[in-house]
Amino acid sequence: MSYADLDPAAGRAGRLDCVCAPGEEAKGGEALVRLTTGFGLAILAQTLVLAALPLAAAATAPRPALAGVPYALTLLGAALATFPASFLLDAFGRRAAFSLGASLGVAGGALSAWSAMRGLFAPLCIGALWLGLAHGFALFYRHAAAAGAQGARGGAVVFAGGALAALFAPGLMWLAGEIAGPFADAATLAAAGLVDLVALVIAVTLPHALAPAQSEPRSAPALSGFAAATIIGAIAWFVMTLLMARAAPTLVACGVASAAVGGVIAWHLVAMYAPAAIIRFAGSEPSPVVALVTGLALLVIGAALFSTGAAAASIGLALACAGVGWSLANAGLMQWLYGEGAPTRLMLAGHDFALLSAALAGALLAPLI
Repeated sequence: MSYADLDPAAGRAGRLDCVCAPGEEAKGGEALVRLTTGFGLAILAQTLVLAALPLAAAATAPRPALAGVPYALTLLGAALATFPASFLLDAFGRRAAFSLGASLGVAGGALSAWSAMRGLFAPLCIGALWLGLAHGFALFYRHAAAAGAQGARGGAVVFAGGALAALFAPGLMWLAGEIAGPFADAATLAAAGLVDLVALVIAVTLPHALAPAQSEPRSAPALSGFAAATIIGAIAWFVMTLLMARAAPTLVACGVASAAVGGVIAWHLVAMYAPAAIIRFAGSEPSPVVALVTGLALLVIGAALFSTGAAAASIGLALACAGVGWSLANAGLMQWLYGEGAPTRLMLAGHDFALLSAALAGALLAPLI
């Protein structure tokens, strides 16, 4: 392709690549593999953070009441990242946006690990915020995949990558414990930063865009249905985060070792991402309404089991049940959002901001229950 073949009318600020002909982008299948890998690495890093950050915070907090602040800051960071992530994806492309997110994860992991090792609470909070910003960017991998040629199925494939990646977390936590000993939490946070470093390498190889699902542009979904789906999703994220914020301290109180806590949380995240992918690959997915209602029901059951559980096994079962419910609810959300039209960048940013704000509310409420 020569310079004379470029279409100057297609260019946008920061997106010199977008003047290329439609066939110049990477093939949809290859791009989807990269998106799935990037999302999987982000979920692996999140698993490590969820297992180690609450314990590091409890050890460094000047008062027990402040121990939940770092985890809450990860959710605040993720919520704050939604609008910049959504619009940066459009203005500068996926390569730039996801690379920025992964870079924040590398910095957050390094700072959190150093803070945990030195017993410093304030910088631990800053590192947690950066890790949250990285996670907020990474959540848009599912939207990037769903906007491609495979539609909502692409989003399910990305979820499968998250489920598979979470399985590596127990091994990494065991290795961190073997190497670092009493500084296992710091080593686990450092491992999260290294995982984000690998995600950064993947991000810089991403195509800026996938081929659209169809040649004719689709209108945005109806605002009423979009708002209803967002509210239902926010409820699911609130309940899920309420349980996750209490998971690590509760398991430790039940006598579970730190490395084993990582294993329980890893399987919990597998339960959060695997069902949505399985039902999509099986071709027998329920309607969005059935998926949402069933998911919320399982979340309520999981919350009830968690509140009455007095042993590690019952807590693990409760987390698994809630994870499956969260997965089904999000599968219904993806179908609802992308089955009715093509959400705008503003709608996607508002949707994720609402979900993560509800998650932040769950994290803040958890210490009070």
